[in-house]
Parts: sequence; C-alpha cells; structure tokens
Amino acid sequence: MLIPAMMSSVRSICVLLLLGLVSIPVVAQKKAAPSKRTAAKAAPAATSYDPAAVLATVGSESVRLGEVERAFQKNLTRRDTRLSSVPRDTALEFLRLYVNYRLKVADARDRGLANDSAVRVDLQNNRRLLSETFYFDKAVAESRIRELSGRRLYELEIGVILCAVPEQSTRGWDSLASRLKAERLIASIKAGADFDKIARDSSDDKETAGNGGRLPWISGGSIIKIVEDAAYSLPAGGLYDRPLPSRYGYFIVKVHQRTPRVSVKFRHILLTPNDTRDTMATDRFADTLISILNMKPSQQNTTLTQRKLTPTGDAFADLARAYSDDKTSSAKGGFLGGAYSRSSGMENNGSRLVKPFEDAIFALKDGQISTKIKTIFGTHIIIRDSSRVPDSLAEYDAAKRTYRRLYYEEDKRMVLDSVRKSMNSGWDEGVLSELLRSIDSTKNTQDTSWTRTIPEGLLERVIFRLPGAELTVRQFSDTLRRRIDMRGFTLNRPGLDRAINKIADPVILERATSRLEETYPEFAALMQEFNDGILLFKVEEKEVWSKLKFDTTDARAFFDSNPGRWMTEQKYDLTEVYVLTDSLVTIVKSELDAGKDIADVAAAYTQRDGMREQRGKLASVSPKTSKSAQLVASNVKVGQTIGPVKLEAGWAFIRLDGIIPPQQKTFESSISELAPVYQDALQKRLTENWLSGVRGKHAVSYNAGNIDKIWGAPSQKSGSK
Repeated sequence: MLIPAMMSSVRSICVLLLLGLVSIPVVAQKKAAPSKRTAAKAAPAATSYDPAAVLATVGSESVRLGEVERAFQKNLTRRDTRLSSVPRDTALEFLRLYVNYRLKVADARDRGLANDSAVRVDLQNNRRLLSETFYFDKAVAESRIRELSGRRLYELEIGVILCAVPEQSTRGWDSLASRLKAERLIASIKAGADFDKIARDSSDDKETAGNGGRLPWISGGSIIKIVEDAAYSLPAGGLYDRPLPSRYGYFIVKVHQRTPRVSVKFRHILLTPNDTRDTMATDRFADTLISILNMKPSQQNTTLTQRKLTPTGDAFADLARAYSDDKTSSAKGGFLGGAYSRSSGMENNGSRLVKPFEDAIFALKDGQISTKIKTIFGTHIIIRDSSRVPDSLAEYDAAKRTYRRLYYEEDKRMVLDSVRKSMNSGWDEGVLSELLRSIDSTKNTQDTSWTRTIPEGLLERVIFRLPGAELTVRQFSDTLRRRIDMRGFTLNRPGLDRAINKIADPVILERATSRLEETYPEFAALMQEFNDGILLFKVEEKEVWSKLKFDTTDARAFFDSNPGRWMTEQKYDLTEVYVLTDSLVTIVKSELDAGKDIADVAAAYTQRDGMREQRGKLASVSPKTSKSAQLVASNVKVGQTIGPVKLEAGWAFIRLDGIIPPQQKTFESSISELAPVYQDALQKRLTENWLSGVRGKHAVSYNAGNIDKIWGAPSQKSGSK
C-alpha cells in the first residue's frame, strides 16, 4: 500500500523539483540517566559561568576555563557539555593533560621551531585550507544552515504551476512569453480564480497539473532552492506574488498547508473483499472490528476469547494478526515499520502512503482509532500509536549535511563572484568576445593547437584583471596549455569561465581572507590551535617518538622490575571421550557408570581424530584454545569426571587429571607480551622526563580557589587536589 516518494516520469518537472529530496532519519537524542556513581560525584551547578576564569598558569601563560572547555568538547566529542558540569576528578585529569600540552608547545617555541622553514610551510598550508572553509562558513553557510534547520521543523503542502520555456530555446521572446503568461495567471488567481483549476488547465508540467499542481509534502532541502525559499516565506494559503525564474521556466507557487513537522507511528488492519466476503460484508466486518476496539479491556478479552483468539492485552495487534489482509504487517500486529512523516515518508525507506491513508493518520490523535478508511487497496482501520517532533540538534546536523550536498558549491560561486566584483576584478568583455570569435568553439584545451588562430595583435591585450595584477590573452592561453588541471575545458564562454575561476579564485580568496584573524577572534583561536598542534607534533617527535626503540638491556631491566607479571596461563591435563551419536553416548555412559576407566573407554570409542591411540589424553591444554578445558576450568575437582556435555557437533565425557599452575616466563618467551607494555612505559617515562625539564623553565601552578569554586572542594575520600 506504499507508493514511491518520487514520480516515475523522467521528464516530469515534479521529478526535477524533487531531485534534491533527502530522507535522513531523525533520531531524537535521548540523554542517558547518570549512574549512581556518576551522580554522586557530579559537580554542583555553577552559580555563574566565566570562560575567562584562570584554572592554572604555565610560566607566564594563563590557562582559562573557556579554552580548556573547547579542547574538552573537541577531543571527547562532547560538544554541548560544560566542563563545569562533569565530575571534579574527570575535569582535573583533563586539565592536567591540557597543562602538559601547553608545556610541550612552550618548549617547542623555546626551541624556535615556529621559525623552522618546514614548519612555516605547514602553517601557511594550514591557514590556506582553514581560512577558505571558515570564510565561506561565515559568509553564507552558517546562516543558510540555521535557516534550513529551522525549515526542517515545519512541513508544507504546496502547489506549483509551470510556465515552461521550450527546451533548447535561445530566443529571448520565448522566455518573455513564459513570464508574461505566468504574470497573467497570478493576476487571475489573485482576482479569485481557483489555483487547482488553473494548474490543471494551464501548467506545462502535466503530471503535477493532474493533481491541481500539488506536490508531495516538503520540508527544508526537498526542492529546488528558489521554489523552497518562496514557499517558506508564505503563510498557509499564501500565493507568491511574482513568477520564479528557473532553468525549466517560470514557477507560480502557492502554500496550501503549513504545519509543524511530526513523525508518527501507527498500525493498521486491511480488509479486502474475497470469494467468501463481498464489499458490503467487508464493510460490516470492519464495523464489527471497530466496535471491539472501542470496548473496555475486559469486554475485549471476553469477545476475543469467544472468537477463539488468545488476548495479549493489545486488542488491535490481536485482531491485526488474526484478520488483516496485509500479510506483511499483520504478523507484526499491523505495524508497517518505522515512523512516518508527510515530508520524508517512512523512515526506513522513504516510501509514501496514499493520500487518504496519510490524511487519516494525521487527523487522529495519539492512541485514537480511526473509522473505516477507504483506499485503492481496500478498507483500513488505523490506530495512531505515538508521535514525536524533530530534535533540533539532529535537524541542525541533517541540515548541515543537506546544505553541503545541495547548495554549498553554488553559494560559494555566488560569494566569490560578488567579492571579485567588489575588487574590480573580472573579464574585459570586449577582449573576451574577440578571443571567442577567433577560436574554434568545437575544440577544447586538450587540443594544444587551438591558440594558432588567435591574432597576434590580440595576444598582448589584457583580458582579465586581478587585484593588483593583469592577465593578457597570451598569459591566459599559455596557462591553459601548460597546466594539466586546465586540460579539457571547452573553448566557449562557460568553459573559459571555469578556467578563469581556477586561476582567479585563489587570488581572490587570499585577499578576502587576509585579515580573518582581526575580524573573527574565533578564527584566530582556531589558527592558534592548529599552529600549536604542528609545533606539538614536531617537538614530540624529537623528544619521544624518535626515541621509542626497543632496547634489550632496558627492556630486561623493566622485565626484572615487575616480577610475577609475566606468567604462563593455568593449563589442564584431561582425558576425554568424544562421540557424535546418541547410541555411543549411551554405551560410554553405561561403561563409565559400571566403573570402567575413562582412558580405556576413550581407547575404544572416542571419535576425535588420532585420540584413540592417545587413550583420550589431552596434556597441558589451555582454556583459550580448548573448549574441553573451558568446561573443567571452574567447579571441577581433580579426578572428577563430567558428562555427557554438548560439545561442538557431539558430546563429551571429560575427566580432570591435573592442574598445571602458572609459571614464571623467561624474558625471551615473554617478549611478544612484554614489548607493547614496555613501549608504553617507555613513552610515559620519556614524556615525564622531558616535561620535568620544561617545568623548570615554565613553572606550573593550579588556581585552587577557582577550581574549588567551579567543581566544589575535594572530598577526603577522593583525595583530589
């Protein structure tokens, strides 16, 4: 009974409108209840939040709450967690790590690593990448993502009328005629004409026209931007007062309904006529089921029992399993699977319900049962079980992904073009026109002979102006020939536009982002973090990572300083009879019950390969590799026999003959286990020795007053500083 979210006609404008549709399941984030231990140690609620509060000093540098909190949120992916809200011990351990980080960076600066040529190149490359992303985020993305996430909290039912421009048309009057037609239709609708009738009679998108121009319900990021922007600017019943231009023609937009977005869970019972039940009998049977569902629970139980059904306490599910003709959902008590919203469909696959069914669900309240609902599939009885509104944080994340996928590149181009214009940078249109007339537009830059037709007098003329520089036709054409990334551009206006963008955009961006640190303190902080990270990597490589070598003498000393740590595991001596058939289980059990030695029985009957000759002996086996050893490793005494027990594809009788206790390993035999532990200990030792020296130059002190004010005084039990 589900219909696809997309229309089937490839040429339909409705399809083109819906190409941007995203179906990202919205999962409300449920905060886990704190454990008793966590709750007991949680910090008291702070009376005020002061990000400038000094928690520690490293030499002359102050370590403030705000910067430590940012690091905490980034490193532990707890972006909305206040550091002041976590337990004192957790916060102070992170503060200690952060102070060590600041010590390492201070040492790197003392060594002059910031002036190292390789480091400076890394810093410049980092800034170039970070500044571009930050600039576009601030210039357009942040506001657009906020706008889009706000739209995703609402859903609209809209209608569109398309006044199309003929495909491949290059005649301006075609576009004008389409716009004038759209303006006439808007005037008629404003004068009182019925939108749905005009859509059916006049829209050039025949598929949507047949539905009065109505599209499936939409939410933010569902349709082309210009139509969505117009729709979300209107109230319910509103008509956009001018035609909207697009590559398909001119759109007229009306909003029929606007409601908060909600996802619902529901179940249904489907009844269809069959050989023994005609349409009228099906309707009467539906009435019977509805009357049962509206009974009191005690009456429902009695009625279900009379119908030879076993009541489970959920009468709707019981009736769905017994009578629903939708066999896919009936087994699940009528549940189709997942929640449903009008703008994104079923959360598991995006499928849409037929309109009468969808309308019925959203006309119900939670827990309410419908009357008979008729669709092309039959007669339905529906219960709306529950509903939820979107989680704003999850919607923001979904909006961010949608924006990056659908709109980001287009908006970047618009911003760059605007900035380029403000810097008086751009084509000399006259020179560009002459160049285009002189070259073969059927070729592309892969053909290196394309420049031969350019007149000599044109080559030295300026074709493009950059901030502080000019580009001649010769320089431009030489660049297109030399650069591999310029190969394949078409030799027409769109192709040359793309080519000049690759040349000009980096210059424009460098100018536009040159003073970001002054304009945005958060960017200055971001750059500082990345720069410090590069310095940290360089200095830590010198002091720790380059010295992490396995020194046999040092490793042996580490081995000797930890007696009892490097032990063999406890193993077991066993005798086992393993058989694969019930008949042999009976024989083995009877012989063991009669007092026969298990080794003799194993020699006669065990079916494990090669073990009859060994009389079932399993010597020095480990529970890690032997399931038989696992069975006797606990609660079995030496000399005791257990079985039959299910083991692998058969059964086993097992006697525990002896226990081999753990033994001290030799240094050589423990190396595989010792090496990673030794490396970890060596890393910690190298780090601490290094930091001890740095602390001599940059004294560390903690501000106990501010720490106690934020997290409370330390408990005697925890012993925290």
